[in-house]
Amino acid sequence: MWLFVSGGFVSIVAHRDQSMHLLVRARHPEHIQALLPDAEPSVLQSADYPYRTVVHRTVVHRALANYMMTMEYDNFKNSIVDVPYHDTCVEVWNTMWRYGHREGGL
Repeated sequence: MWLFVSGGFVSIVAHRDQSMHLLVRARHPEHIQALLPDAEPSVLQSADYPYRTVVHRTVVHRALANYMMTMEYDNFKNSIVDVPYHDTCVEVWNTMWRYGHREGGL
């Protein structure tokens, strides 16, 4: 799962060896803390997502529920303070807009 929140972008996948845990990965060191402030990410420089942490599924569930329950913005892109991350999200938005409006689409 790719997840974009105001404070960052993470990739969340099932842990290969621990069925009740998820691997939360990021390309920026602060993006994991944006969703999971108590997490202590490790660094694997050779990985495409060098920052990562293993978290129990219930911890991720609670973090996502808390994010949604406390969300106050009515425009995601405008909620992003980090300018380079904002600009990247605008690029993703544009890519998905083109995808939705491709020939045969909307």
